[in-house]
Amino acid sequence: MQKKRKGFKSIGTLLSLIGLLASLIAGLGVGIFSIVSNINNTEQAAATYRSSLEEDVMNELKNETQVAVSIIDQYYQKQQAGEMTEKQAKKAAADMVRELRYNDGNGYFWIDTVEGVNVVLLGRDTEGQSRWDATDKEGNKYIQMMIENGKQDGGGYTHLNFAKPNETEELPKINYTVLYEPYQWVLGTGVWVDQLDLAESNYRKASIGDMLRGINAQIICLLAILAVVFVLTGIIVKKTIAPIVNITNKLGDLSKGNLKEFEDQSYFENKLLVRRDEIGSISRALVRLRESLSELMKKIIESAKFIADESANLSENASQSAQASDLVANSITSVAQSCAEQNDVVGLAGDTTREFIVQMDNFSGAMKESIEQINSTNEAAVAGKVNSDDAIKQMMIIEESVSKSAEVVGGLGDKMQEIGSIVDVISNIASQTNLLSLNASIEAARAGEAGKGFAVVATEIQNLASQSDSSANEISKLIKDIQIQSEQAVSAMNAGMDNVENGTAAVESSGKAFEQIADMIRAMSDSSKEMESVLEKLGDDTQNVDGAFKQIKDQSGAISDETQTVSAVSEEQTASMQEIATASERLKKLAKELEEETSKFEID
Repeated sequence: MQKKRKGFKSIGTLLSLIGLLASLIAGLGVGIFSIVSNINNTEQAAATYRSSLEEDVMNELKNETQVAVSIIDQYYQKQQAGEMTEKQAKKAAADMVRELRYNDGNGYFWIDTVEGVNVVLLGRDTEGQSRWDATDKEGNKYIQMMIENGKQDGGGYTHLNFAKPNETEELPKINYTVLYEPYQWVLGTGVWVDQLDLAESNYRKASIGDMLRGINAQIICLLAILAVVFVLTGIIVKKTIAPIVNITNKLGDLSKGNLKEFEDQSYFENKLLVRRDEIGSISRALVRLRESLSELMKKIIESAKFIADESANLSENASQSAQASDLVANSITSVAQSCAEQNDVVGLAGDTTREFIVQMDNFSGAMKESIEQINSTNEAAVAGKVNSDDAIKQMMIIEESVSKSAEVVGGLGDKMQEIGSIVDVISNIASQTNLLSLNASIEAARAGEAGKGFAVVATEIQNLASQSDSSANEISKLIKDIQIQSEQAVSAMNAGMDNVENGTAAVESSGKAFEQIADMIRAMSDSSKEMESVLEKLGDDTQNVDGAFKQIKDQSGAISDETQTVSAVSEEQTASMQEIATASERLKKLAKELEEETSKFEID
């Protein structure tokens, strides 16, 4: 909602009112000052008139009193000449003074002796009586005051209150008294202050009348001056407002987008730009503003076109980048899933390897036990040369050990398929051992009672060979990478089995049977030791395989974690690129709107 505009519609009206108010205020100020000055001057003139009036009255009182003194002095001179006695002279002088009048008969004289005895006072009853203690309404002993002032050189003035003739009300009065020394008389006269007030009032009335006439004349002059000032203000305002209106119209054109050169450019340059006042400054600033806006709008139009084109490219690139980021995120997610699956597979393989290690440990234990049995059998075979029963027992122990080895090998058969050649060798060794056991059993049977012990041993060896064959089958499923070592172990078992066969054949004879059996058992012992070494190496390699599986699992887990992180970053990048694409679309829209808005401006 647009706010309601306030103030004047035209600055000309405002300037006219300002000029009129300024003139009015100045006129009122001058008028008031003049009136106050006239009043003060009138008051000062009245005060001066009053002072002058009092001074004139005092001089008049003194002069009139001197006239009366001169009359008295005439009679004193006649007294001195002998023409009159002192009494006659005083009486004649007193009578003359009593009748003296001045100021149209309003002024009179009186005489008192220095002792306060009244001599002359309009023939009143107070004549001949003492007035020494006479006081006025304010308590002033005015007779004593007048006598004292009259004794001064040249006389003196006394302010007192005294009633007018034929009146009783005491009024302020000014008296002048002077001492006539030959008669010791104090002669005086006076004037009531109300007479001075009346004269002053009349003067004030006349002065006020003159002042009012002067004020009326000043008001008329002030009104005339205000009229002239108003006319001059109108002319000046018109000349001042015309350029401002012109500039305002041009500013209106600028606000509407018209940035072309002014239609009245010649008038503008010749009349306004050359001015040295504020209007000239505003005009020059307006020209610079139009030029600056024109250049600015040109740059804005170019920028708007550039932004529109670039925003379209940016939007397209951002969309493509968002799609690429999305594909990367999907690929990374797939990699992460694959790594997770690989990690699971590697974990399963590690578990299988650890199971294989356990089986190998069992097999190795059985092999060690078999070797120990073979060693015992060997000792028994040697001892069987002396005692065939002991040899038979040792062959039974060998058979039992071989049987246990066969059981261990049978337990590992399923896991030894990956190393087929090694398992085959071990199987061959087990078969050879079984064959040797069989031959030993045959030879023991041929030996009769002396070979029964060897038959038992051959049976045990046969069982051990079966166990070895079973274990070899288990090993074949898991350790193909160690087939060479398994082949060596199988070869060693075959050699052992051959030796067992040779030992069994030797049992056919009483003398050589035990030696052949002993040799065979020693050969089996050596082969078993060799096989034990191979198995130990196979165990170490299996441990290495297990460690490698653990490393692969750890690396797979780390890769999975990193791919998860990369996937999250890719998703964030995809979101950012989508936001950029959205912002680019908005920028493209704004650039188009900016182009539409700038097209409204008219530029040269």
